[in-house]
Amino acid sequence: MAKFVFKLQAVLNLKKQIEDSVKNELGKAVQELKRQIKILEDIETEREEYIRDVKSQFTSGTSVAKLKQYNLYISLLKEKMDHQKNNIKIAQQSVDNYREQLIIAVQERKMMEKLRENKYEEYLKEQQKEEQKLLDEIASFNHKGQ
Repeated sequence: MAKFVFKLQAVLNLKKQIEDSVKNELGKAVQELKRQIKILEDIETEREEYIRDVKSQFTSGTSVAKLKQYNLYISLLKEKMDHQKNNIKIAQQSVDNYREQLIIAVQERKMMEKLRENKYEEYLKEQQKEEQKLLDEIASFNHKGQ
């Protein structure tokens, strides 16, 4: 009885490797997105703290020059937040791109696995036919010999 050999096993293995690679890249992209979100949260926290400081300085009486400095820094933080939101958008696009690639890679792998299963089923049916043919021949020889 011949052993089952899937002629496209190398292709199936490659599809699995591609899927694993895309999963890895997706994981890295998700981590980068989380990192970018954390940076934005840190900037927002710092901005809120400076706004509270300005309010307390304003009520306690401080120089106009110092208030201008605070205001300037708060504006700078707002610009950093806008820039960081853009970084988050880029990181999110990367995550979305890798998710799409993963969906395609999984579909291709499953397609190859389904093909392998079908070929294996054909192989089993062919083996059954050969076994039945052999049994029929044995039965025929036994019948002729009697």
